[in-house]
Parts: sequence; structure tokens; C-alpha cells
Amino acid sequence: MFQMVKLNLSKLLADRGMTQSELAHITGIRPSTICDIYNNNCTFIKLDNIDKICSALECDISEIMCIK
Repeated sequence: MFQMVKLNLSKLLADRGMTQSELAHITGIRPSTICDIYNNNCTFIKLDNIDKICSALECDISEIMCIK
């Protein structure tokens, strides 16, 4: 299946030396949700979660989501 939106959470975490567990703890997002986003295995993401991730990683939404 072709994906138009790619999530770059794995790269962002690696660049910052942060684990999925650390991000889950900081944001209050369930670890399983972070894992799904990290692995591009989600069909939707709550806007609130995007805001929390952007805040925790001090990044812009365009750094998390790329449109192919």
C-alpha cells in the first residue's frame, strides 16, 4: 500500500538521543501509541498528541510529517 504521509518520529528521536519510553513519559502519551507513530503503523493521530510531541521535541509539525 502506498503511503502519502510519512512520519519521521524515529529520526527525530534518534537525532535527540531520546527513547520512545522517554517521549511517552514526557508527553503522557501511551507507549503503545508512541510505538505506532514511531513505526508508521497508525491510521490517525490525535492533534493533541502531535502538539505534545512537537512541544517535547521542540520541533515543528513539518519535521514529524512528510508528504510524499
